[in-house]
Amino acid sequence: MKTFFLVLSVLLSLVVDARTFVHPGIDVSQADIDRARKLVAEGREPWASAFAALKASGWSHPDIAVTDRGTKLSTQQCNGTIGRDGRRAHDLALLYRLTDDERYAVKAIEFLNANSHYADLDASGTGPLDFGKIYLLVEAAELMRSHPGWAKADKVRFAKMLRDVFWPQLKNGDASRFGNQGLFAYRGALAIAIFLNDEKKYDRVWRYLNGLPHREDDEPFVSGPPIPDWKETETEFQRERRLRGRENTVEDYGYDEQLRYYIYANGQCQESSRDQAHVMAGLFQYVAIAEAFWLQGDDLYAAFGHRILRGLEWNLRYNFGEGEPEGYTDVESEATFANKKFYRAKHRSGRWDSLKPNPWPGPNFGGPGAPRECAYAHYKYDVKAPEKNLVWLKKAIEQENAKNGGYEIWGVGPNWYYEWSGWGTLMKRRPEP
Repeated sequence: MKTFFLVLSVLLSLVVDARTFVHPGIDVSQADIDRARKLVAEGREPWASAFAALKASGWSHPDIAVTDRGTKLSTQQCNGTIGRDGRRAHDLALLYRLTDDERYAVKAIEFLNANSHYADLDASGTGPLDFGKIYLLVEAAELMRSHPGWAKADKVRFAKMLRDVFWPQLKNGDASRFGNQGLFAYRGALAIAIFLNDEKKYDRVWRYLNGLPHREDDEPFVSGPPIPDWKETETEFQRERRLRGRENTVEDYGYDEQLRYYIYANGQCQESSRDQAHVMAGLFQYVAIAEAFWLQGDDLYAAFGHRILRGLEWNLRYNFGEGEPEGYTDVESEATFANKKFYRAKHRSGRWDSLKPNPWPGPNFGGPGAPRECAYAHYKYDVKAPEKNLVWLKKAIEQENAKNGGYEIWGVGPNWYYEWSGWGTLMKRRPEP
């Protein structure tokens, strides 16, 4: 019995750490919830219309059927399981916190419990990317963490699954692929760390993304450098090689999902030579990650000279057709936001070199649920950045919201229900004084 209560205390986030975690504190804070509730009650726009859209969404109906997902999960199943149910659980939990309507709470908990038995993950191929999609379920759990209707045994099982089954798949990102794939993993890992109140796991994500060495009491990050094969292929946009392995001579080597390597000093993205949809996937994953850190009192937004904002502005400008390169360089410091030189970077994975930006598949701004409003609210109100530094972000918000009723919604159908928490206008926009 004594052992049971010890395990229970650990898994229910009662570990005594130096850090005091803030709850809720992954995608939204209590202040966000209180502000949205007040503005909706007052009938203020666009918050009232965004709230109505959340309630009317097919993902948040309190009578929706729940399927027990079982114990096995493969990468190919993630979109239709933890992605789909994460979308539902998140929006139901959010509606509960905005309305106190127990119907939403009951259904959100049902979805959490139906996805709390995974024990066997088939991590072939893109495991970190796909299993990282657990973050919406964890965000829902964060919103429901104190609800008395979530039975203690069910909560313990969910927490244990996150710690023992998902965390090992996510803790090292994905050193062999484009940066956005590792960022999906680290977003999931950070959500798990916050929900579990686990300072060591939290610090692991913080240290890696900031390019810092691992904690002395933690395992090292992936070593390097990579060993590329001599064989290569080349398009007008990028050069690609296969990998033969890693030398393992540099501990904590640092790969393409690290902030300094995913967004270069001029704002260009590591995936700019790949395609624009993946550029936006990675950039806005960084916004979601930075917001979670911000709610916990740490400022990733400001790291490397507000590198995330520079990345948003450079790449949104390019997608508006105003950022075509005006020269090329192999030296990062020679490419600036102003001179529009394109940095022909050698990627840290060893697999690619950038040659020029790839406009395919056309202008992209992250889709209707990307956290543009979250980023803008932070830079305008928390940092008080001048408007001249937010030109393209503001323009993207105005253009994309106009397509969706005047506010951010949940995401893109029919398949990408898992990418963003969504509802940024409702939860993050501040009313003008």
